[in-house]
Amino acid sequence: MSKPTKRVGKYELGKTLGEGTFGKVKVGHHVETGAKVAIKILDKDLIQQHKMGDQIKKEISVMKLVKHRNVVNLIEVLASKSKIFIVLEFITGGELFDKIVAAGRLDEHTARRYFHQLVKGVEYCHSQGVCHRDLKPENLLLDEQGNIKISDFGLSALYEESTQEGLLKTTCGTPNYVAPEVVQNKGYDGKISDIWSCGVILFVLLAGYLPFDEPNMMTLFKKILKADYECPRWISKPAKTFIARLLSPDPKRRISIEEMKDDPWFKVGFKEDEYEETANASMADDLAETLLEVTHTEIDVQIQTNAYHGLASMNAFELIFQGLDIGAMLLQDKTDPNMRFSRFTTQVTPPAVLKRIQEEAPKVPNTSRLETHTEDELAKIKISYRTVKGFTVVMAQVFVMVPGVYVVEFRRRKGDVIEYHRFFKSIYGLLQDIVSKGR
Repeated sequence: MSKPTKRVGKYELGKTLGEGTFGKVKVGHHVETGAKVAIKILDKDLIQQHKMGDQIKKEISVMKLVKHRNVVNLIEVLASKSKIFIVLEFITGGELFDKIVAAGRLDEHTARRYFHQLVKGVEYCHSQGVCHRDLKPENLLLDEQGNIKISDFGLSALYEESTQEGLLKTTCGTPNYVAPEVVQNKGYDGKISDIWSCGVILFVLLAGYLPFDEPNMMTLFKKILKADYECPRWISKPAKTFIARLLSPDPKRRISIEEMKDDPWFKVGFKEDEYEETANASMADDLAETLLEVTHTEIDVQIQTNAYHGLASMNAFELIFQGLDIGAMLLQDKTDPNMRFSRFTTQVTPPAVLKRIQEEAPKVPNTSRLETHTEDELAKIKISYRTVKGFTVVMAQVFVMVPGVYVVEFRRRKGDVIEYHRFFKSIYGLLQDIVSKGR
């Protein structure tokens, strides 16, 4: 007997790619064209319970406003009585971060090509009154041609150019990438702080590691405030000069996008794009507002299975299946952004999971002096190892999601973020037989 078809509007729903606090992401297929899309499915009740309505409305408004070849495209938004369905362009090339992990670092020609695309996308967003506020390699996806697609507008803010209130006051973003003025939390121009984040990204592309990366938050912030970093010797002098202009701790002296176009390093091979059409901002706001209300004109949502119950016991975590093409589109848990973490689900009991991690960790390539320490009562294991970039410490812990289903979470406690990412990718591959697959 075949499984019942699940359909939303013009889309048949396929396998689950990942889950978040307020819903999940599924593959969708257009019933007429066969085109593949990613559908973010959000639970209205959970959104209202957690008072996240304004955040979701803002995300929808921003994504509807922006239409550019270097930004993940919002195709349409649908709603039923209990769900919101955000239909997104399906991105097949993975994260730019994975390219850096695989290569160690990028040559200047390749890094410059990616950086040009990033700047074009950011410039377009800024021209539409939108600043991103959480730019980092993990939020830069690649399409099948290898072109950058900026994703995750969950922290975006509409920029009001004409008023003093245009200065943003909420500290957002991932600490390693945020600008000094954001750290100081005295009000900042989101457009100018995005430029700083672009500078950190360029440094990571060329160096293969972060310019500001300290385990202690106060030390990290002090380095960011002073722009205290060192470029490795293999970065050319013109590139170093350009990075210094991007990472100016004084926002008034930081290079603008217009000024970038005259920079000797940046302008090599740069070609202007014509802006593409965009949705009307007020229309986008009206749409977002309407979607969070229970209306009498809801779409026909044909679902024969009970597929979308929220997992209240997991509301402290989002569940992200690693290695997915649209991982950066999932709702992010911003409660502890300092440490990059990775998760998967399993039906294997916590003691058995810890035992497998202990067995498989020594098999991860390019590590030495690896040690593990297990705390069985907390279902936790500490893994420390040496690489060419020094010691890395990783914590793995198993949490109960629902009876019989567990979340295995890895966190970097110390060491190089690229080396940690490489470690997780390897051990995730070694543990494939216990990883629950999305259906």
